[in-house]
Amino acid sequence: MTTRRWNANTGTWDHYTPAHREYRRLPSNLDAQLHAIEPTHDGMMEYFPCMVLLANGEQHDCVYIAEANSYIRFWGVWPDDDPGKRAVRIEDVAQIQPTPSRLPFKFAQKMYAVGESGMGYCIFTLHFADGTHQSYCTGNLIDFPEMPAGKSTRDVLALRPNQGRGEESLGTRQYHWCLFAGHSAKTFMQRLSHALRFS
Repeated sequence: MTTRRWNANTGTWDHYTPAHREYRRLPSNLDAQLHAIEPTHDGMMEYFPCMVLLANGEQHDCVYIAEANSYIRFWGVWPDDDPGKRAVRIEDVAQIQPTPSRLPFKFAQKMYAVGESGMGYCIFTLHFADGTHQSYCTGNLIDFPEMPAGKSTRDVLALRPNQGRGEESLGTRQYHWCLFAGHSAKTFMQRLSHALRFS
């Protein structure tokens, strides 16, 4: 598989063929922690938006954990080879937890079910418990939205896909990728079926 990777030094797209990678399988304790988190489905693959604690004590509360083969088939460039992405190694992860920075599953899945608003981007509006709302223009991953001052993801009451075009918008928080080898205990179709019941 050959794709293209942006070269910030030359300002051009370079041809890129991803090298074969060997990623670590999840040890049983991390596998159990991961599958306690409801994954996101965007129609092509699944992601686990979560918080991780690293062995060195660092904490990252905006992390997408994903199966490596699914990731490279969809994205085409390993995250540590892509200057636009950040990555942590599964070998460095000591604990996986739910994250308070994640948009609640039912709202995110509503946008993913509709699909992109345009090529590579999503537009939507979040409505909050105090009656206010905020428009967003993001890439095609939306689980970690920036929050207006004084608001958290717990304050979200609704998501309206494709609303807010032309309004002053926010984006997403910076996030990391973390890849592992193997497949989830449940099949993708089983998880997709579960997701559709709540969409």
